[in-house]
Amino acid sequence: MPGRLFWVLALTSIHPGVGRSEAAHVDLPVQRDEFGLPAIWATSLKGAVRAKAEGGLFAGPYGVDVGKKDECAKVIAAFGPKPEYASEHSSAVAFLDAKLFAVPARSLRGVWIYVTSPLLLGFAKLYSQALGVPLSLPQLPTVGEGEVALSSGRFAENNVAVINEMKFKVVGEQAPALNLPPFDKVKQITGSEPGFAVVSDQDLPRVVRRSLLVQYRVRLKKETKTVETGPWSEEYIPPFTVFITGIHCNGRVREAVRVRLPSKDDKKNEEVVELKNFDPCAYVESKAKGPLWIGGKETVGKGLVEIL
Repeated sequence: MPGRLFWVLALTSIHPGVGRSEAAHVDLPVQRDEFGLPAIWATSLKGAVRAKAEGGLFAGPYGVDVGKKDECAKVIAAFGPKPEYASEHSSAVAFLDAKLFAVPARSLRGVWIYVTSPLLLGFAKLYSQALGVPLSLPQLPTVGEGEVALSSGRFAENNVAVINEMKFKVVGEQAPALNLPPFDKVKQITGSEPGFAVVSDQDLPRVVRRSLLVQYRVRLKKETKTVETGPWSEEYIPPFTVFITGIHCNGRVREAVRVRLPSKDDKKNEEVVELKNFDPCAYVESKAKGPLWIGGKETVGKGLVEIL
């Protein structure tokens, strides 16, 4: 059973957080992968997609709405039971961490530009092969430390590009435009073709770090409007950042699942719901694609992404 590849496009600043950290340069940093680059962990993705799928279905922590038991059964079959009943069976799909693919950066010429590197495209190739999903990616030009390849000369002046306040020497070979779904979406939103810059893997961490946003917040006392808690700092990934992720379909298609209905009688609160011709991978894909809130900051306008 094939897997699925997904693109994650940040529509606002997002904060997939790790909680408070004493060792980090901010109080509340974002999630990172094993190389220190911003990421969205599979646990956060699965939780957000499941919450979207569960919306309006479940009545209370254990039971399900009687009139929606068939749809509730699909959620349980695809994502697995509630934690209290996790031993009954596992999820039918496995989520992958969302790996960074391209990050927007400030540009002295052209306002902003997408930055990527061979390492980031390598993540995409790895996921493509692991999931058995074809993905056409261009060959990147070779750049050394302190060098950059640009998709357009409008981002440079006198053979120098200034990206995130860092100077790079422009190499002769042009960076390819990445004709992929998230960048087509960005073109629709902005009305113009985004620019691309390829930097070396050595320069990438510094460029990415300077693209991240740090916001300072305080909590005020309601009566006096004076500071009650804070200030504390929160790290955010900027809008238009692109990640790649996917799901592996393990073939564990369940023909029936047990649901728990609200009832005072424990002997009558369980029912087995049969599932006919149910494809959990297609079901999760249908629930994942589209707008999705990640990171728990939606009340302050943060965390909105689109899954493509």
